[in-house]
Amino acid sequence: MKVAIFPDSAMVLLNQVNKSQHELLSNYDRMYKERMNQETMEEYRKDVNKSSEKSIHDMPYLVPRHGIKYSGTEAPSGVLGRMSIIGPVIDEAEAVIMMSESPKKHMYNTLNELILFGGGTGCLNTKLLMESQIREKNIPFLILDYPNTAQEIIELIDEINNFLDYLEELEKGKANGEYVRKYPRRIIDEKMDLNKFTMMLDKSIK
Repeated sequence: MKVAIFPDSAMVLLNQVNKSQHELLSNYDRMYKERMNQETMEEYRKDVNKSSEKSIHDMPYLVPRHGIKYSGTEAPSGVLGRMSIIGPVIDEAEAVIMMSESPKKHMYNTLNELILFGGGTGCLNTKLLMESQIREKNIPFLILDYPNTAQEIIELIDEINNFLDYLEELEKGKANGEYVRKYPRRIIDEKMDLNKFTMMLDKSIK
């Protein structure tokens, strides 16, 4: 089964899907493998340092106007650009695994966070469009909460593997119904105080 992951550079997702029997859909993974087949990483780094043109050529789907299909003509250019890359991946996907919004407090430093969990999918508008497109397709969809403890990382990996096993059973016709999570999602209450919100609004008007 074709499984798309978002963010598509998150190693915690890449590794688990690659180790399964499913086909990984990831622009990051595809570009990395293509680059490794063409030249050494050191040569590539030298080229990128000289000019950004090579990195742009590595993303042939980065054509903002193609994003109109998924977001409409009035969407900001950033959203159009992201959806021109993400939209076709979701179109091809038969299942999706997505990390939720990154928390304000992190377990690791910035570099390790980027390696493990990716750099996000862009702005909130892009994320909402992605979720809408996925739900309209009515395909298996797993959203994972960012872990805050070592135990939650273990549970996250276990949840991914459990979902991948479910997809395998679904593909064989042995699974009935929607996926049932092994671990419940954590409820994050980030309600802003009304007085604080009013003050922020007043400042923005001034």
